[in-house]
Amino acid sequence: MLPLADNPPMKFPAQVAPADVESPWMVAYCKPRQEKALAWDLVRKQVPYFLPMVLRQTSSGGRRRRNLHPLFPSYLFFAGGEPERLGVLKTDRTVRLIDISEAEQLRFRREIAALETAVEHYPQSLELYPRLVPGALVRIAAGPMKNVEGVVLQADNKRKIWLGVSVLGVGATVEIHADLVVLD
Repeated sequence: MLPLADNPPMKFPAQVAPADVESPWMVAYCKPRQEKALAWDLVRKQVPYFLPMVLRQTSSGGRRRRNLHPLFPSYLFFAGGEPERLGVLKTDRTVRLIDISEAEQLRFRREIAALETAVEHYPQSLELYPRLVPGALVRIAAGPMKNVEGVVLQADNKRKIWLGVSVLGVGATVEIHADLVVLD
């Protein structure tokens, strides 16, 4: 775990808003816990990037720790052309790159501008909100109920999942942590 001072900047270059970068944006899907290392690599290569992070407190062994965690684990947004793309791939910190089409660039720029504003002004209340909305068909990914399918009834930190017999129109609900639920 990095000391707070050793974390990379959330955006590079610091004086330019990510939405104002002229190069097309891409998304790097990183190997586990490689987002910050990739950010430092991009600083050295002078490649514009945006890595929104939030401050979280954890405790282990009776000690409380504060650290910055990526808002979108395993993802880093960067801008550039083919040379920057190859540079990111050569770091061996990525699994794959996700292209953002030319038609989607404007919307993406608006979205990262909104994220930048939220990280800057409301960092303490920012948290990842998966697309699990009431009515969505989901599957439980881990634990004793692994591979059980159900319907989301309530979308907050704990998900209420409806498990039932559709033809009878009856069922039961179970409350399960959001990390164990994936969209089907």
